[in-house]
Amino acid sequence: MNKFLYLLYISIFFLDYFALKLKILNNYITWLPELLSMTAAAVVCIYATTMKHALSTKWGVFFFLYITVISIGIVLNAVSPGTLIGGIRSYFKFLPFFFLPIMYKFSDEQMGKQLKFLLFVSLMQGPLGIFQKFVQFGIKSSGDRVTGTLTTAGQLPIFLACALALVTAFYLRNRINTKIYITFLFLLVVPTTLSESKTSVGFIPLAFLLPIYINAKISGQEKAAKKSMAIFIIFICTAVTFVAIYDHFAQYGRASRRGGLVSFFTSGTAERYINRGAANQIIITKIGYYDRIAIPLDRLSDDKFKLFFGLGIGNVQTSAIKSLSGKYSAEGEKYGVKSSAIALFLWEIGVLGVLAYFIFIYMVYIDAKKLSKSTGFNGIIGLGWCAALMVTFLSLFFKNPFIDNANGYLFWYLSGYVVAARYRLENKPQMIDTNRR
Repeated sequence: MNKFLYLLYISIFFLDYFALKLKILNNYITWLPELLSMTAAAVVCIYATTMKHALSTKWGVFFFLYITVISIGIVLNAVSPGTLIGGIRSYFKFLPFFFLPIMYKFSDEQMGKQLKFLLFVSLMQGPLGIFQKFVQFGIKSSGDRVTGTLTTAGQLPIFLACALALVTAFYLRNRINTKIYITFLFLLVVPTTLSESKTSVGFIPLAFLLPIYINAKISGQEKAAKKSMAIFIIFICTAVTFVAIYDHFAQYGRASRRGGLVSFFTSGTAERYINRGAANQIIITKIGYYDRIAIPLDRLSDDKFKLFFGLGIGNVQTSAIKSLSGKYSAEGEKYGVKSSAIALFLWEIGVLGVLAYFIFIYMVYIDAKKLSKSTGFNGIIGLGWCAALMVTFLSLFFKNPFIDNANGYLFWYLSGYVVAARYRLENKPQMIDTNRR
């Protein structure tokens, strides 16, 4: 089972990149993660019959309600079979990997090796990001070109901020020393900076500061003070460097960026960037992030059922296969639903669907925070994952972290691992380990 996870990691980081970015593999190879999802679903069903799982009742209730909300939306909007296939693929392909660590217990040794592999992949984004910015696409190219081995613009900062959160947790718990931490930090932050994503202004502080805060509450202020101060100083240096590098490359970008990052947030440009008033316009030319959320709330408000349950999964998305495109895919293109997960959810699964995602992240956060109180290996993962969850939550408003396989699969798998680890920690006498193949 452990080797199965490495096949997933290779497929989401390298096969997608080779096929979609470098064009040296056939695009059909990118279907491998979905095939692995179907395999994982079968494995989960098999292990579920053994009753050795780590699934608490609250998660069964949650997913029952989540599927009920989606099902009502499908029925109310009479979603076509083709569109439904696309919708199921979009909303459920990651789910088997959430349940996999719940049904199958990975040992600390196995999980440690998995995280080392993921760390290697994370660190290699640094040299690759530098190559993409300065060699492959040129110094004047847009930061959107700096994607590392991920395949969609804007996804790399989310992935690297989550990696930074976990690395910071390992540093706080004395598993790595200061020199190694700073080296890792450099390789993680450089491509984040070169990607020129303004949302990193939110991601990076969360990755640094939330683990400090949670660890201080657990360990006590005096015990955590030395490491916390070291990370805070490193964070300040990183923030200053980030702004300096961003401002340097801003001269090659759009006119709205050329005043620099500080000017962007203090001159009123940020407000206009987020809210362009598109929700109140008949003819829409530009859409801000606020507009992407306000428009579906406004357009669906006349029909309360559609407001609460949406237009049905897949019904606002486009597909390369025409029969899989949704009935409202033209509206989806017009209103930029691909740019914000919250916008997409509001259109397709409604206010209740968005609420379900918020509740999901909150429930995992509670489990991660409780797990972080333990002193072992899983406690470190819990500490880092608290910050990773908040990074993901923030990204929902500005990006769709689930549009890229790397972010999507890892978020659901590691969330499932945290949920399972917390359950097994609190129910240790009752748990029977599965085999450790």
